[in-house]
Amino acid sequence: MALPKRVKVGGSYYKGDKLVVGATPGDYVLDMTIAQGCAVNGITVIPDAYGAGDYITLQHLNAKNEVVTTLADTVYNVGANAAWLFDFASLELMLAGDKFRLTYTNVAAVALNVYTNVERVR
Repeated sequence: MALPKRVKVGGSYYKGDKLVVGATPGDYVLDMTIAQGCAVNGITVIPDAYGAGDYITLQHLNAKNEVVTTLADTVYNVGANAAWLFDFASLELMLAGDKFRLTYTNVAAVALNVYTNVERVR
C-alpha cells in the first residue's frame, strides 16, 4: 500500500528573519509566528560567524506554546556563512498563531547574527 505524502518543490512565499546572538553563552530564541494557516516547505539557517560547539534546534509550536514537533535538534554551527537548508520531506502544516521556534545555543561566547528564510506554501 502506498503512503500518501504532501510534497512541493519550492514555495509560494519566502520570509526572512534575523536572530541577534550576543557574546554571552546561553539560548537565544527566534519565534517566527504564522499569521495565517499555511504549509511550510523548508527553512534555511545561516550564521554569519563560527561558534565552536554552538548548535541550533528548530521546533513547531502551537498557539499555546506547546511543542508540536521538533524538526531539527543539535545541528552544529559548522562555519561562518555556511547555510543549513532544512527541506522537509512532507509539508509542515501550520495553523494561524503557530510558530517556528529557532533556538541558537551559544557555547563559544561569540556574538553573531543568524539569518533565516522560511519557505511557505499558501
